[in-house]
Amino acid sequence: MDIPSASGGWFKPLEAKDAVAILLEVTGYDRRRPTPNGPKDSAVADVTVFKTPDQLKNLTPEVARGQRIEQTVLARDLETVVGNAVLVTVTQVPAKKPGAHPAWVWRQITDISIRNQVIAYAAQRDASAPSTTPAPSFD
Repeated sequence: MDIPSASGGWFKPLEAKDAVAILLEVTGYDRRRPTPNGPKDSAVADVTVFKTPDQLKNLTPEVARGQRIEQTVLARDLETVVGNAVLVTVTQVPAKKPGAHPAWVWRQITDISIRNQVIAYAAQRDASAPSTTPAPSFD
């Protein structure tokens, strides 16, 4: 088990907007975390991005561990997912109020072939992870 951290920087939806699939493994959530711009809801996740169909086919994604997600809607959607994983893409939806910025939102992946390829990647990754030995007892 790893200690959740924000060493992966911040999630930038614009960089992942055309991704074929994004695997989010949410490790933490902070409600109203203090920031220089006021309190924000914030999620910490290991983010695996398959930017192109070739990356998905070859199972060679870009991985960022401990990445912080602070965009309002994106973070709030992850509050109930802590300790689990979701398979999504990210897109913008038009603002409902005139003059407001479009909001970034997650979209669930429904394509079974993409889901199966990402599941195969995760299974392969988990199988190749070094096994951990139990900590010694100091009693």
